[in-house]
Amino acid sequence: MTSPRPDKPRSCLVPNYHDGYLEKMENKSQKYKRYWAVLRGNELFFQVTNRDPMYIEKINLEDFMSVEDDEIYNNNLQHIMTLKMKSGDIKLKAETLEAQDQWKSFIHTVTKLEIPNQVLLPGQIRRLQEVLELETKRRRKLGSSPPPLPPLRSTTPELDQNDYDDVENDRLSCFHKVSRMEAETLLVKNREFGNLLMRPSRDGNNLSITTRQAINNKAIVNHYRILCLDSGYIIDIGGGVLCNSRQQIIDHFIQQTKGMLKPLEIPEDYEMNLSIMVEDAESGELINQKLPTSPTLELQTLPQLGMAKEKPRAYLKIEPQAKPSRPIDLQGLKRDINEELSRKLQQRRAAISE
Repeated sequence: MTSPRPDKPRSCLVPNYHDGYLEKMENKSQKYKRYWAVLRGNELFFQVTNRDPMYIEKINLEDFMSVEDDEIYNNNLQHIMTLKMKSGDIKLKAETLEAQDQWKSFIHTVTKLEIPNQVLLPGQIRRLQEVLELETKRRRKLGSSPPPLPPLRSTTPELDQNDYDDVENDRLSCFHKVSRMEAETLLVKNREFGNLLMRPSRDGNNLSITTRQAINNKAIVNHYRILCLDSGYIIDIGGGVLCNSRQQIIDHFIQQTKGMLKPLEIPEDYEMNLSIMVEDAESGELINQKLPTSPTLELQTLPQLGMAKEKPRAYLKIEPQAKPSRPIDLQGLKRDINEELSRKLQQRRAAISE
């Protein structure tokens, strides 16, 4: 049983200048092993496949001196080149002679900060010039310090508090805790509010993006995997797209599709009237009864207190009861009450005597 490979995040904080399959001679076995190689900045990363978010080995090219062809093996069409490093030689094997020349030109450009003196096509020269400009700007920005790498993922069951996402700052209105099938149904029912949503993946450790586009009564539904790393997120398409936040993931889909994908933002319903739940006296049924509002409304604005101007808020104005125009005759009122009570009492006695 083979031992598990090291769990190291792929470095995505520096640009990808060139990638492709390479075979690297292992020091112990002295045999070549095939990897997917990625040249990021002045470091060469080795992964199992181009879709793997983790690298298993890297070569820092800071002590690079030169890259040379291995004439002995190349005569046998094996396309082997040797990286001359201060710490020792590293042998790499390319798939074709063209791939070997490309690797040599890119490695020379990012390490020496110059276009190599070799036969190149115009398109290759333009690409190397772009890489040279990017790497020069990156070196100036970082100074002499090496490019920062994302922290290694912890192998212990205990998780540090900083490993958790800042949920409050990374909350999205288009994030829905639904399954794959539920996401498709949600997009169908609410197609007027958007056609893209983010959801948890099936494994519970990553995220997914579900999109639905309908044209001429034909709908196309796509699902994209989002890998969650300690250093951010990777959209698992092509060679992988690094994003620092969930909002940046959504922005990438919107920008790349030129606005054809729109985040699903379902509006929330709010009541326009104050209502209470009452029980019907006859049937006993519960009824949602709306309360009447005063016809007199007065718009009042809260003090600004140096804050941005707010939309005026409406408040109910309670009208005071009108005062009586003349004083109440308490003696007359008392006399009227006594006469009414006496009349009621006489009527009751007459009814009993009958």
